[in-house]
Amino acid sequence: MPKITLNGVTVDFPFQPYKCQEAYMAKVLECLQKKVNGILESPTGTGKTLCLLCSTLAWREHFKDTISARKIAQRMNGVELFPDRPMSSWGNAAVDADIPAYYTDIPKIIYASRTHSQLTQVINELKNTVYRPKICVLGSREQLCINPEVKRQESNHVQIYMCRMKVMARTCHFYNNVEGEQSPVFWRGRSLACPYYLSRSLKQQADIIFMPYNYLLDSKSRRAHNLDLKGTVVILDEAHNVEKLCEESSSFDLTPYDLASAMDAINVVLEEQAKIVQQNEINAEFNMEMANSGLNMDLEDIAKIKKILLQLENAIDAVELPLNDSGVTKEGSYIFDLFAEAQITFQTKSSLLESLEQILQFLSGRTGIFINTSGLHKLSDIIQRLILHCTGLLLSVFSLFDPGKTLSYWCFSPGYSMHELVRQGVRTIILTSGTLSPLSSFTMEMQIPFPVCLENPHVIDKHQLWVGIIPKGPDGTVLTSTYEKRFSEEYLSSLGKTVGNLVRVVPHGLLVFFPSYPVMDKSLEYWREHDFAKRIEEVKPMFVEPRNKGSFTEVMDAYYDKIVCPKSSGAAFLAVCRGKASEGLDFADMNGRGVIITGLPFPPRMEPRIVLKMQFLDEMRRSGAGAQYLSGREWYSQQASRAVNQAIGRVIRHRQDYGAIFLCDQRFTTGDVRDKLPSWVRPYVKVYDNFGHAVRGVSLFFRVAQEVVSNNFENHFWYVWSSPTPPTPLFQAQRLSTLSLQYEKRLTDEQKGGRKKIKLVNLTEPKKARATTYIATVKETLSQENYDLFSKALQHYKKTDDFDAMLSQMSSLFTEDQKKHILLREFYQFVRPQHKKQFDEACCNLTGVGCGYKPEHSLLQQKTTFSKDSCTQLNPGLHLNKGGFHLTTGLNNAEKDVKKALNQSSYSRFYEALLAYKKTDNYDTMVSVIAALTTERRYRCCDLFEMPEKIQRKISSFCFSQESKPELPKTEVSKGTSNMRAPTSAGVVPIFPLQMEPEYGRCR
Repeated sequence: MPKITLNGVTVDFPFQPYKCQEAYMAKVLECLQKKVNGILESPTGTGKTLCLLCSTLAWREHFKDTISARKIAQRMNGVELFPDRPMSSWGNAAVDADIPAYYTDIPKIIYASRTHSQLTQVINELKNTVYRPKICVLGSREQLCINPEVKRQESNHVQIYMCRMKVMARTCHFYNNVEGEQSPVFWRGRSLACPYYLSRSLKQQADIIFMPYNYLLDSKSRRAHNLDLKGTVVILDEAHNVEKLCEESSSFDLTPYDLASAMDAINVVLEEQAKIVQQNEINAEFNMEMANSGLNMDLEDIAKIKKILLQLENAIDAVELPLNDSGVTKEGSYIFDLFAEAQITFQTKSSLLESLEQILQFLSGRTGIFINTSGLHKLSDIIQRLILHCTGLLLSVFSLFDPGKTLSYWCFSPGYSMHELVRQGVRTIILTSGTLSPLSSFTMEMQIPFPVCLENPHVIDKHQLWVGIIPKGPDGTVLTSTYEKRFSEEYLSSLGKTVGNLVRVVPHGLLVFFPSYPVMDKSLEYWREHDFAKRIEEVKPMFVEPRNKGSFTEVMDAYYDKIVCPKSSGAAFLAVCRGKASEGLDFADMNGRGVIITGLPFPPRMEPRIVLKMQFLDEMRRSGAGAQYLSGREWYSQQASRAVNQAIGRVIRHRQDYGAIFLCDQRFTTGDVRDKLPSWVRPYVKVYDNFGHAVRGVSLFFRVAQEVVSNNFENHFWYVWSSPTPPTPLFQAQRLSTLSLQYEKRLTDEQKGGRKKIKLVNLTEPKKARATTYIATVKETLSQENYDLFSKALQHYKKTDDFDAMLSQMSSLFTEDQKKHILLREFYQFVRPQHKKQFDEACCNLTGVGCGYKPEHSLLQQKTTFSKDSCTQLNPGLHLNKGGFHLTTGLNNAEKDVKKALNQSSYSRFYEALLAYKKTDNYDTMVSVIAALTTERRYRCCDLFEMPEKIQRKISSFCFSQESKPELPKTEVSKGTSNMRAPTSAGVVPIFPLQMEPEYGRCR
């Protein structure tokens, strides 16, 4: 793997990096070396994750090497151990305030992302590097617990307490295996040690710890996982959601239902404990054994907790609300006074939490009717959170639709959680994502300094992205989804016509994002009533993002299936900004060739939390904090822009992807909104005042992009894939490994040389190498027994041509496990041409995806044969190396023969076409004229080919000699052997030289 040196640190990278990747890694190293924070934006598809991993792990190794060199130098008493590399050249990575560091001072790396599925992708990228650090992945019991009894529990809280009880009683053998063994215990591929507790123990020795970033930002989760952040390097990937999570981790809502649920649970405990007390009184009279419920609490203590809950409910009810039901807002510190009325103070906090913990454990281990403990859990969490006091909190008590009142304690300063990390002694915080723009406002929101900032460009070329602002629809109506106009008939009608036209020019998958669910619902309702939906679905069927997460996967699968359907022209997916489709899904390649943004998705302006947030920011800005805070209006505008940036990021997902972005709102024409678009999008933005011009422009874009990008990518797809497992077909919505950039980088470097030197190379992976890779993957994937069956079936098929037997055996090997479906599809390369169509249909039925069958795949490939005479005619030693002599011999006779074959009129047209071709180099025009002349009824094409070979050669020489006529431009004839195409059959010399062959006939 290439090694590059950045900021004095040698980084092993899987391939020669792009300039933007080098710039990204240099900024990461700058943050680490200077112990400062950084905020880095790099678009999806630029290898951001790979750059992060390689640069941070390279710096960590450099840190370790520096310590080793320092220790060696100390033992050598100043004598240089390496004469060619003095001690001073090792840098100062291991010196903090001139105090020598030790191996224990090597910082841990904490890599946090939004979800565990994203962390899985990060770990897969780590496997593509040369670095092999000790890693640990933290997760919850819900994700990691393997105890069947605990996993059966539906409630997450019940799982927690049941797990704790089993651990305390040592009745969970999975946990016991963790304590008794130094390494994981496995039996027949299954773990016998608890992954949850194993990961907690492994994190002490880990070099890099992976976790969702709510584990890091929530103080309660940090304590639960016993995270020591002192001196660590914290990386927050996909950080565009960090602001929201920081606020939510310090906020809560306490509803009347929560209090009622908590009191119901306490009543159950009181009743059961009262029965136990009465039973024990009877048992004492008769000297019988005392009953024990397992709860070591007096009835008085349980009754006190119920009294506290009643007092808290009364205190909230006592708050007077305005008559307009707008709620009342107070400073965050007011909540301490409110809770004090219920005897919840710093003095009583510890004992109250201990009592609640005992009650919750008792209820979780109780058999019989399930008791809802969510209210008690929330109350316990709230009391723990009140330990911390934040000046950036507001208290709001406002009326809901029901008669009760909700107590809301909201944090409006995401910087509070960031300051908490800084106070923990973190060395460096790096925030990175593909959509952080605008960086200035994002930095202000975080409230901590970010000396290092970067907005990286994309690695795509200009022909891969089209961005158009469409302020007017086809009927000339201004497109603007403002609150006043978004439900008007004029706007909904014009938007329907706009989408109806764009679905016709965007190939395959089209994404349409609305500002909110109500706007999407109203638009669909209007379109269905006025036949707009019918016209759209005539071209592309529409799939709508459901609000219910449960049915989301089903809808997405149906959308993907429609995209790959050979009889379909694609599909349209309608979604909302900030929804699931705009955040976490990857619409690569055909799944997302276009994105339509129908408006600016501002947050609900009258929602209490939004109103109070804007008021808070305005007050902080006026209070003297000044430049450290955005204004409420700036923040409001930023929220809309960031949601737009996240949605348009769905269109370009890797180096070879291409697509179009349609910004269908007149407000995008303003400089303020355009400036908030990502830096990699802004250079391509163009305003189309005429809708027809936009359609014409994007139609031309897709014609060029499909030819330049798609065809090129299909030719090189097997070459660029880096993993041992064969890749999925292009039509699957899977993000490509960033290792595919290795080939693209080399291709770009080669193209810089222009056309100075012609070199015929075969860039596609040879069939033999592809087959070898496939066989190696099958051998690695299957057991030895199944691999033997595979080999026998393949050999039998080659000998007998028995398609049914082969298909039966292959389907039994590869269809049971969904992960092996790709191996069945890639067996397509071994299928004989006459069976390829059947095999493709069988794969589609068995796996849901075909093999990319085309009719030409069923054509038998015939080997090219050369006659002895044709070889003599093109003897390279006699003719091609002396091309001038061969090509000029008998030109006068050739001219006569051509004139004889064609009449005077046809010959004139023939000659004029050649003359025009010499001047304009317009191949298509020349071929069409000659084809018309040679296929006329009087002079059919077969007549020309039935001429004697001698005349054929003379026609060829006459047509393409550079010296056939004095009027034609004279150019030198290449002496190489590549200027003539090999004969296609015995005794026939081709009419066209290689330079004039159709594109599909050339060697790529």
